[in-house]
Formats: sequence, structure tokens, C-alpha cells
Amino acid sequence: MQLALISKHLARFQAQYGAVLSADFLDGGKFVRTFFNSFLYGLWRRGESEYENPEDPFPKGRIPFLTVHQAKGLEFPVVVLGNPFKKKWKPTIETIIRPLFDGRQGEPLDRIATFDNARMFYVALSRPKNLLVLCHYKGQGPKLSEPFRTLLDDDFPRIANLNLDKIPRAEPEQEEKLPKVYSYTGDYLEYRSCPRRYLFYRRYDFAPTRAQTMFFGSLVHRTIEDLHQWLRAQAENGRQLS
Repeated sequence: MQLALISKHLARFQAQYGAVLSADFLDGGKFVRTFFNSFLYGLWRRGESEYENPEDPFPKGRIPFLTVHQAKGLEFPVVVLGNPFKKKWKPTIETIIRPLFDGRQGEPLDRIATFDNARMFYVALSRPKNLLVLCHYKGQGPKLSEPFRTLLDDDFPRIANLNLDKIPRAEPEQEEKLPKVYSYTGDYLEYRSCPRRYLFYRRYDFAPTRAQTMFFGSLVHRTIEDLHQWLRAQAENGRQLS
């Protein structure tokens, strides 16, 4: 997997600095300065030095750090809400387009930000299965939204008084292997052309030397899929009108 990651870095480097590495580029020391001192250092600063399996985003034994939007639809035994504060914003776009709606009423303009924050925090507070930890900030620096400030009063349970024996144990999760989606052009035809090449490019995720071929296959597949969905929508609309 590390070799596949190196091949991707090299392919990205060639796409940005030139597909052909000339002798002058190698002999003059430009390659060392550009590739190691600039390109790889930039990747390291951005935190792209480790391999991530897209089919297993949350490996066992790891603590995921997620935003509220990233955690939507997921559940965890213990959740720590590190930032119980959301600044209210002015609904500028809603204020402009609200007069264009003929007679249709929506949320009050002065409460849209409050409702949006409530929906966001509802997602955050409904993620834990057994335990939810709220950070109670005091003094200057991090802030608390008003509902949390009222909730975290003197009667709210504190971590110092927490009895771990009363917390239900997390049940082992049942591994559900979701079916992988395969495409006709990117998987089926590629495997029929060369199974070993399919193993390197699709299974081990090496960067292909002919990226335009892979791009063309994905483009054709997505175009056919979009046309198929459009035709289905047109057929369903025709049946509803009839």
C-alpha cells in the first residue's frame, strides 16, 4: 500500500511539474529541490503521508475526530462534543429571496440561524450510544451557546463524579460488508483486458501510467449513468402526467 501511495505522489508530481523528467532537470539539482524540498514537504505539512483505506474509514482501536456534518448518520459508544458553540449568522440570501415566494411562509427570518444551530446540535447530541461528554468552558477563550450554558448548571453531572460501572458496556459491532459497486468500463472491461493490471490499478490502487484511459472509462460510465437516470425520470414524469 505504501508503494501505491508513492506512485500516486509521483503521478501528481508529474502532472504539476511536467510529464517528462529531462536530464537537465535531474542534473541541475532542480529535481531534488522541487521534489523533496518543496513537493514532498508540502504533502507532509498537509498530513498526506499516511495511507487511508476508503472502505474502512474508522479502523478499530482508533479515535476518530469528526465534524458534526461528517458524523451525520453514524453512531459511536462515546462522543465528546468539543465545541458546544455556534455563532449565529444573518440569513442574507433568505432575506433576498423570501419576497419572491408568493404566499408561501417559511421559518421566521430572525430565527433561521437559531433553528439551523438547533438542527446541527441535534445531530451531534444524537450520535452517542452510551455516553455523551460536553466540554464546559469557563473564562475567556472558547465559548458556550446559550442553551448549553443553561444546561451545564451546578446540577449537571460532572466527570469527577462519574461512575463508570453504571455506564452500559458497548456491544461489539456486527461487521456488515456492504456490496462494492463495480462499473462496466472501469472494472469489467479493465479486468477482461488484463487481470494483473486490474489487480495493480484497482485492487492495490497504484497510479496508472495511462491516466487518460482510466479517466475516459470513468467519464463514459458516469455519462451513461446520468443518461439512464434522466431517462428514468422522464418516463416516471410521463406516467404521472398520463
